[in-house]
Order: sequence, then structure tokens, then C-alpha cells
Amino acid sequence: MKTIKFIAFLFYKYYSKGATSDIPYVSTLCAMGLLLYLHLVQFLAIFNALNLIPGNSSDTRVVEYFKIALFMTPLFLIIMIFIKKSELKSMQCEKHKIKKGYIFLIIYIILSFSLTMFLALIQKGKFSCT
Repeated sequence: MKTIKFIAFLFYKYYSKGATSDIPYVSTLCAMGLLLYLHLVQFLAIFNALNLIPGNSSDTRVVEYFKIALFMTPLFLIIMIFIKKSELKSMQCEKHKIKKGYIFLIIYIILSFSLTMFLALIQKGKFSCT
């Protein structure tokens, strides 16, 4: 849990500057939700259960977004329970630890997206592991 809170702190610190400085907590929750969603998709792809994620090719884009929003709401609320705004505001870390954390976070996100794409290609049959 300590690592997850540190990742949330890194996102919060990043979103506290620039255009998102008014809503760093919400932006942090959204970024953490995206990472959790990516891991859920990876887990479901490994077990060949991607059909559990709502979506239908005959639905309009608005309906698909609505279904995904309903699907993501519990994940978002769970993250909000464990990561409190007051904790993020009060967290302090050394500069070198933050810098190293950002580097590892970027690498982690790139690898996570790559794994998701790789698993999607396997699921579509475009890439064979045999």
C-alpha cells in the first residue's frame, strides 16, 4: 500500500502544476483508475475473459462511454477510499526519491501499455505465441 500511495503522491505532485493545478486530486484518481483498469484488462486477457468488460460493436459511442463509466465507477470509488486528499497534501519526500520515482513510473507506464497491447494482439489472433 505504501508504494501505491507513493505513486499517487507522484501523480498528485505532477498534477499540482500547470493546467490541472485546480484539480490535482481528481486527476490523480483518474490516473490511478486508468492504471488499475489497464491491469484489470491485462488480467482478463491472460485468462481469456475480456468479454466481461462492457462493450458492444453495435452500440453508439455515447452508450459505450456510459457503460465504461458505470464499469469504472466502483474502481474509482475504491481508489478514493484508500487514497485521501489530506494524505497526499501532507506527504513529503526527498527530491532524489521523487526524481527516481518519476523515472520508474514512466518506465512502468510504458511497460504496462506495451503489455496491454501485446495481450490485445494475442487475443485478436494477430500474434501467435506457439
